[in-house]
This record gives sequence, C-alpha cells and structure tokens, in this order.
Amino acid sequence: METARTLPQSRSRLWNASFLLLCLSMIDAIFTDLGLRQGLIEEFNPLMRSIYEMNIPIFYLIKFCLPLALLFLVTKITHRLYLRFLLLSALLLYIIIVVYHICWIVMAALPLS
Repeated sequence: METARTLPQSRSRLWNASFLLLCLSMIDAIFTDLGLRQGLIEEFNPLMRSIYEMNIPIFYLIKFCLPLALLFLVTKITHRLYLRFLLLSALLLYIIIVVYHICWIVMAALPLS
C-alpha cells in the first residue's frame, strides 16, 4: 500500500516540476525578448539567437514546446531516476538563467554613478 500512495504523489511532483519548468522557460523567453529589444543583453545561445533574428514568434514557440516535450516524457519514461535528473538539471539551469535576467534588469534600472 505504501507504493500505491507514493506513485501518484511521485507523478504529481514530476508534473509540478514540469509545469514550473514551463513557467521558467516562458519567463526566460519574455525577459530575453525584452533585453534584446532594449539592447541590454545578447542571446548567448547561437541557435536561439539565429531563430530570434529570423522569427520572434518561432522563438517563443520553441521556448514553449521544449518544456512541453519534457512534460510529455514524464508520462512515457519509466525510469524515474533518469527523469528526475533531467527535470532537476533543466530546472536548475532555468533558475540560474532567470536569476541572471533579474540581475541585469536591476543593473539596467540603477542609475550609473
């Protein structure tokens, strides 16, 4: 019975982590777009830079679809440890990126002394 309780709870945590990843990805896309439009930052990823320069809606679509693909994998992968590693790595990366965005937003808002 203990397994029956933890399996749905485990799946729920994976879904929550996947949803958080989707939110962080969209925050990254919005902040990146704003920073690029204002000339405050440059896109570090050469592939995403070229996609952004070619078509901004496609840039947003990719930023939305990649976490959705991982969310889809949540339902298909049976190796929970592998899936948790993927999700944790992606979440950590996006948390770092969003903190970076917050830093440059604060720096851009502060007057130069």
